Amino acid sequence: MRVKSHIFGDHPFFAFSKARLDEARKTIQQEDPNYLLNVNETEYLQHLESRFHLDPIAFDFPQMTMDSEEQKVPANRFPPNFAVMPGQSYKKQAFIFHVPFSGSPDLLRCIPSQFYSGVVFACEIHSDEILFEIVDMYGDGNRVRQDQERMKISLESTATWLGQDVAKYNQSLGSFFQQEFQNRKNEILKQRHVAASIGVPVRQKTNVPSTFAVPTIVRAKIVPKPSASLGSFAPEPTMDDSAYQAILKVIHDTGRVIERLPSLYKGKDEEALRDYLILQLEPRFEGSTTGETFNKRGKTDILMRYESENIFVAECKFWRGPKAHLQALDQLLSYLTWRDSKTALICFVDNKEIVPVLTAVASVTCDHPCFVGSKGKREESWFSYEFHLPGDNSRRVFLAVLCFHLPTV
Repeated sequence: MRVKSHIFGDHPFFAFSKARLDEARKTIQQEDPNYLLNVNETEYLQHLESRFHLDPIAFDFPQMTMDSEEQKVPANRFPPNFAVMPGQSYKKQAFIFHVPFSGSPDLLRCIPSQFYSGVVFACEIHSDEILFEIVDMYGDGNRVRQDQERMKISLESTATWLGQDVAKYNQSLGSFFQQEFQNRKNEILKQRHVAASIGVPVRQKTNVPSTFAVPTIVRAKIVPKPSASLGSFAPEPTMDDSAYQAILKVIHDTGRVIERLPSLYKGKDEEALRDYLILQLEPRFEGSTTGETFNKRGKTDILMRYESENIFVAECKFWRGPKAHLQALDQLLSYLTWRDSKTALICFVDNKEIVPVLTAVASVTCDHPCFVGSKGKREESWFSYEFHLPGDNSRRVFLAVLCFHLPTV
């Protein structure tokens, strides 16, 4: 026996989408607190977006097929003026149309937010196709074809209206997950702060699972859930984004001044140009800003420390092509410890033209194995990226690439 449902007629889309967002919020709330504090935020949010993303319904009518069968049709299903007896059934030919579709099957039961004039009818819903039938009451193929065309128009128009609701829902996911993630993270940090203020050691959990399973992939590809340490999270010195952007702004503005004064950069090497930048950074920010300071595996050009911890690291290099650019990124990342999260690569371009260099920077930076995502550009030659530390996907690094045009005079 076939099980039929009222396509596009069970429940409003807004109720369905609200329940889906409630489930997403619950997913974040149920994560292990240490996981949320340690996980790479960008990768985790990408995973959630892909998991709760909806694919709109699209019917493939060119691939529609049909079969037929003889059915016993009860008298109450016949149109008026048919000579039938109540309680009796009569044999009629029924045509079953198989319509392939793509998209999230749950959407087939949703009512679009906009009014639509289509006819809601019962059909079978499968994972990749729907089946609807038309009974030939009159023995007239033209009538069957007209009924089939009306149902096709109804399905297409309703899917289009529903697709508009789905697009708005998908567009909202990024800001929704960002807000929910930050709310939960702030809540956890507040709880940790209160617990720490009591002064009594907190017992560590011993039954936390060592790994998290990657969610099942259905239909659309889902970004795997990123791994993260489940060890106890300890707050560490860091620089908030506003301070980071302020430092980058000083570097950017100083570089622009140097660009306009060839006498400042003529014949200068990386270290001399770096000293101009340090001269502007030192009096503007609390902490210690020094040159040639050793940090982990090597020395970096600009290092800012606060209470013995590194909070900003930058490297100065002349542009020597894409390969050297990737090597400079490798060198910069090798200086970082797990406490470093804000960094910059300052690129001095002595080529005659800078536009080809900017194009190369935008292209080749994304090819680095530690690249996570682009954060756009503040200025034409000021790029913002997110990277992770080599060998540790859970430790994110905000990396700016600032290019200054210092052509050979």
